[in-house]
Amino acid sequence: MRAWKLKRNHETRARAQHPWVFSNELMDSPKGITAGEEVELQDMMGRFLARGYGNSQSLISFRAMSFNAKEDFRMTPAHLTARLLKAWKYRFNQGFRESFRLCYSEADQMPGLILDRYVFEKAGKKFQVFSYQLLTSGMDTAFKKDGQGEAILKNLAEEALTEKFSDITWTETIILQRNDVNIRKLEGLIVEEPVILKTVGEEDLTDIAIHIQSVLNRDQKILFNVNLPDGQKTGFFLDQTLNIQLLLRQLETRKDELKGKTVRILDLCCYMGQWSAQIVHHLKQWGAECEVHLVDVSELALKKASQNLSAFQVPVATYKKDVLAIDAIPEFQKMKFDIIISDPPAFVKNKKDINAGLAAYTKLNGLALKLCGPQALIVSCTCSGAVKFEDFKEAVGKAVIKSGVRAKCVGYGSQGLDHPHSLNFPEGYYLKMILQQIDS
Repeated sequence: MRAWKLKRNHETRARAQHPWVFSNELMDSPKGITAGEEVELQDMMGRFLARGYGNSQSLISFRAMSFNAKEDFRMTPAHLTARLLKAWKYRFNQGFRESFRLCYSEADQMPGLILDRYVFEKAGKKFQVFSYQLLTSGMDTAFKKDGQGEAILKNLAEEALTEKFSDITWTETIILQRNDVNIRKLEGLIVEEPVILKTVGEEDLTDIAIHIQSVLNRDQKILFNVNLPDGQKTGFFLDQTLNIQLLLRQLETRKDELKGKTVRILDLCCYMGQWSAQIVHHLKQWGAECEVHLVDVSELALKKASQNLSAFQVPVATYKKDVLAIDAIPEFQKMKFDIIISDPPAFVKNKKDINAGLAAYTKLNGLALKLCGPQALIVSCTCSGAVKFEDFKEAVGKAVIKSGVRAKCVGYGSQGLDHPHSLNFPEGYYLKMILQQIDS
């Protein structure tokens, strides 16, 4: 295995088990290495720091797979399957049984791999979809070389069945590769069209109803009609479970008061309606009626969100609009809402966007706050990893002042338990949520 040494005084982050090393931190040039080749990282005295893989075409030249000197980790199907099975076991122990994020890159010691598992049913039979993205050269090589990707996932499905993490066989497993993301270019990789690598019969992944567990009662399922090849990321967003749960816990304390009343919900950047569907599902169980207003710039998102809410037989209105222009929606001029969800795409892609992005969060939340009725609950989210929580709180605080309403913070949230992150890798912590209640 090739060995790379770090420059003097550049080993602090690696000793703290941060998984990235940049090219300017290495004593020697990373040029000449095969993309994804195994590398042992050492300090300048030749002492072990980590094992992983390298890439000369990326500013992040080394990504760690193991910090254990006694673990002879290799980028082989057997080692990678074992890592994924460990990741599945963690989620199983957290109560995830249906659709969830199975592997979250660095958090699962699999830098460069995002893998989601989606479960659906047809004719009384359950199927699973492994939908994944290969974001780095190391994972791209590991999965594409000699058809290793299918072997890894086949072994994973079979071992999960043996361990009773799953009741779905490899025969009922579909594989979807979603390498249609521009971040691959930073690794010298090409952006690829979505492709189904393994199918079962003639299943149409553009129109399936995946199983999502209720955030309050894991034994209850909510069906979401999705389009996995054309949807964002791997086809659906699974990261808001903790935040939805936090909102519903607040509503649960008022369920007797809400019984028999109509709760008006505004879902900004609704995507496929995961917030609204979970909220309506539980409010209806508590005896409340609902009226839902969906705002998104995507026609596909609005169509799918409406379809997902139709199962609850509640009035739904859709608005194809930029959320930063919701003050121009005529219907909202004389309307107040009981619940508002503000869950926009990342306004901050990198550090140079921070000031403009924070201003956009302030504007959006200011517009939303003005639409809140008495005792309304408002959810404010950012999925921008470059935004620090303190800065986001300041931006939302400015919105409260500018809107002229009085509000109290009743909770903070983050990404779900199937999207864990390490304190030694702050880049993996991206989703932040603020829950506020409006004063009377």
